[in-house]
Amino acid sequence: MRSRKAMTLIKQKTRVSAKRVAEIIGCSVKTVYNRGAGTDGLTQIRNGRRQVRFILEEVIALVERQERQAQKARDKHAKSARPMGEVM
Repeated sequence: MRSRKAMTLIKQKTRVSAKRVAEIIGCSVKTVYNRGAGTDGLTQIRNGRRQVRFILEEVIALVERQERQAQKARDKHAKSARPMGEVM
């Protein structure tokens, strides 16, 4: 009974395949396996010799961080860009 209680207190983390990570991020599976496109910071969980899984919550956090960075870059670019035809 005691061990069951301890198990319910541990937050379950959803594991996803490299294929699913690639779909979420918008890159190829090979890029995920090679740790590109920002996936180098994700935790890799090996299930056996060949199977690799990633934690879904980390993948979502990565995508949100990349979206925020892209938005900041767009805002910065929009502020610095001058309208066409404007003469100084």
